[in-house]
Amino acid sequence: MPSKIDNLLGAMRWVLPEQKAAILDHNAERGLIERPVVDEEEFGEMCFRIYDSTQYDYAITVKYFVPQKGQLGTLEKTWGVVREINPEKKQFKLVSDWEAQWINVEDLVGVTK
Repeated sequence: MPSKIDNLLGAMRWVLPEQKAAILDHNAERGLIERPVVDEEEFGEMCFRIYDSTQYDYAITVKYFVPQKGQLGTLEKTWGVVREINPEKKQFKLVSDWEAQWINVEDLVGVTK
């Protein structure tokens, strides 16, 4: 059974809109992290693996940053084969068994085979 502190907005009878917004912002920021810094050498290796996946048709695991609020966000992890690279938008298309998604190259955190 959840405690009243977990359901703070439901436990309070009267909440000002400003208070509600502040509480929701605080709860939203609790699980967020800052954008990780990737050095130039790691970034070059990740780009090489992405390009290699298009040439030799093998799956890679991609870990990338998803911005939520300013420079705060979450890390997502997915896998698939790179089918297309768009150099103008700096994105690549990662296709797995159940979905296809475009990922920004600037958001990359890690790429493994």
